Amino acid sequence: RALCMPSTSSTNQGLDAHPAPALLEQIRGAVDDDVAHETSKYTWWSKHEGSTSERDRTFRSRRLALLYVAKRNSEQLCDYAESAGTDWEALFPTSGTHVLRPNRPFDLHAMLELGDDAMQEWCDAVCNAFSRYKVVKGSLYRYQPRPRKVVEAAELYAILQREGADAEELDHTRRQALLLSDIAGFD
Repeated sequence: RALCMPSTSSTNQGLDAHPAPALLEQIRGAVDDDVAHETSKYTWWSKHEGSTSERDRTFRSRRLALLYVAKRNSEQLCDYAESAGTDWEALFPTSGTHVLRPNRPFDLHAMLELGDDAMQEWCDAVCNAFSRYKVVKGSLYRYQPRPRKVVEAAELYAILQREGADAEELDHTRRQALLLSDIAGFD
């Protein structure tokens, strides 16, 4: 039985070192500079007796981040499957709650056929498998979009020209003082 090896028809084998621009565009997806498409890495050992979390990478698009997360989590789950002596397909049922489609380790071309939402579901399902099987040690990668508020030169210039705090900052300070006095019991 094949454990976690890609099939012989896998399209990951023999990937060109210099892919065509059309393939890169398909990999990249829609660029969204208003969002930081970050990934995080959670590593644990000894049945979660010890763990660390860290920021991993930031990408220019959701699709880039999801492809990265899919690849890394697939590698981690393959490591678990091999150490448990089982194959990938046995980790996911063919029907019910924990179905995975496509039910196979990361394959670039198969993943490129998925939309971003379906790829997000695939990534989440692979992550959930670590909990279901109570994996003793490993690493999980997660996609974490964060709004990116970039301060442009004109906005910074306006801030630099101001004398003291602006009205919004003063209002916030007043609200905080009222809240603290209320908590302390002052009238």
